[in-house]
Amino acid sequence: MNRFEIVEAKRWINTVTGATASIYGALPDPDRTNWKVEVTGFTIADNVSNTVGFPSIPFGSSREHCEAVLVKLNKLYKVA
Repeated sequence: MNRFEIVEAKRWINTVTGATASIYGALPDPDRTNWKVEVTGFTIADNVSNTVGFPSIPFGSSREHCEAVLVKLNKLYKVA
């Protein structure tokens, strides 16, 4: 098992106002009126700490950019 993997970067977006919110925080509206989940690119998930996102990889990063970082990370942090 590799510690890190590439996942889609997602966020909530309000279809009326354009406001955005993290999908990992509080739900922006309990009944989800006018809110949908939008894919914004790719990021990296850490399977050991169960976190998503990586500081040097902003939303909208290409899959190729994530793969280049992923190879380096998995070499540095091998999971036994």
